[in-house]
Amino acid sequence: MLNKLKLKSEFSRNVLTLMTGTTIAQAIPIVISPILTRIYTPEDFGVFALYMSLVAFISIIITARYEMAIVLPKNDEDAINILALSFLIMIVIIILTTFIIIFFKDNILNLFNAQSVGNLLYLVPISLFLAGLNQIFNYWSNRKEYFKNISSAQIFQSIGIGITQPTFGYFAIYGGLIFGNMIGRAISSFVYVDKFLKNDKDLIFKIDKNIMIKNMKKHKDFPLVNSLHAFSDIIRTSGSIMLISSFFGSSILGFYTLSLRVLQVPVSIIGSALGQVLYQKFTAIHNNNEPLYPYVKKVIIGLFIVSLPLFTILYFIAPQLFAFLFGEKWRVAGEYSQILVPYLFMNFLVSPISSIPVILEKQKEIFYISLFGNILFLIAIVIFNRYDFLITLAIISISQFIFYSYVIYWYFINLKRFR
Repeated sequence: MLNKLKLKSEFSRNVLTLMTGTTIAQAIPIVISPILTRIYTPEDFGVFALYMSLVAFISIIITARYEMAIVLPKNDEDAINILALSFLIMIVIIILTTFIIIFFKDNILNLFNAQSVGNLLYLVPISLFLAGLNQIFNYWSNRKEYFKNISSAQIFQSIGIGITQPTFGYFAIYGGLIFGNMIGRAISSFVYVDKFLKNDKDLIFKIDKNIMIKNMKKHKDFPLVNSLHAFSDIIRTSGSIMLISSFFGSSILGFYTLSLRVLQVPVSIIGSALGQVLYQKFTAIHNNNEPLYPYVKKVIIGLFIVSLPLFTILYFIAPQLFAFLFGEKWRVAGEYSQILVPYLFMNFLVSPISSIPVILEKQKEIFYISLFGNILFLIAIVIFNRYDFLITLAIISISQFIFYSYVIYWYFINLKRFR
C-alpha cells in the first residue's frame, strides 16, 4: 500500500515538475506574441513557418528515431550505446544535408514552395544539430528521471527566444524569428548536455561498437517503422504549411500559424509534460506484466473532464481574444482557431498516450492508421483550395475530429488484449 502511494506521489511530482516547466516555457511565447505581432508582419510569420517546416521535415528523422529507444533498456550500458548511435546518425545526416543545400539550394526552395526563405536555408544544418541534441538528451533525461532538468531546459529555451526574437525584430534584422529560435535551442541544448556531463560522463567509456550494433538491430523498428510514422506526420505538418502558402499566400499562412501557436498551448503544457512521464510509467507497468488498460482509461477520462470546458470557452471567445491580445488585424487568426477547436481537442486527448503503440509493439499498425489521417489532412487542402480558406479549415477540423476519435478507440481495443 505504501509503495503504491509512493509511486503515485512520485508520478504526480514528475508530472507537476514537467508541467510547471512547460507552462512557464509556453507562457513566455504567448506573453511576447502581442509584441511580435506588432513588430513582425503576417508575411514574416509565414517565412518563419516555412523555415521551421523544412527543419522539422528533416529533424523528425535526424536520429532515425533511435533516441526514443533510449528509455527502454533495463541497463544504462545499452542506453548509452543507443545514445551514441543516435548521435552518429545525426552527424551523418547533417553532413549530407549540408552538401545537398550547398549544391541544390534553389531546387529545394522550388520543391518545397519556400522561395521566401532564401539564403536563410543555409542555417538549416545548425538548426538540425540543435534539434537533434535536444531530442537525444531529452530522452536521456527522461530515462534518468531528470525531470527538473527537462523543465529547466524548456524554460531557458523560451527565455532565450522571448528576449531575442523581439530584440531582433526591433532592430529590423531579417530572419529575426529564426535567429531567436536558434539561440533558444542552443541554450536548451547546453542545459541538457551540461547535466549529462556532470552526472553520466563516466558512461561514455562504456560505448562499444558491438553493443551499438546489437541495439541497432534490436530496435530496428524505430528506423524501419516508427521513422516512417513520424515522417508521415511531419509531411502532414510541413506539407500543409507549404500547400497553404502555395494556394492561399504567406499572409493567410501567417494567420494560420499564429492560431496553431496559441491553440497548441494546452497540448504542449499538459499533453507534452504528461506524455513524457506516461511513456516512462507505461513502460514500467508493461515490463512488470501489469495491465495498462485501466490506467490509460483513467488518464483519458481525466483529460476529457479537464479540457472540455477550456476548449468550449475558447471556441466562443477566440476571435475577440485574438483581436484584443494581438491587435485587430489578427482577428482572422481567432476565426481560424474557432474552427480548429474540435480537431485540436481530440488531438489533446491522444497526445499524452501516443507512446502506447511503441510499448505494445504495434508501431506498424499505428503507422498505417496515421498515414491515412495525414493523407486525409492534405487531401482536404488540395481538394478544397478553390473555396474560401474557412471552408477548407472546417473540412480539416471535422475530418480530423473523426479520425482521432477512431485512434482512441483503436488504442483501447489493443489495450484490452493485453489486460
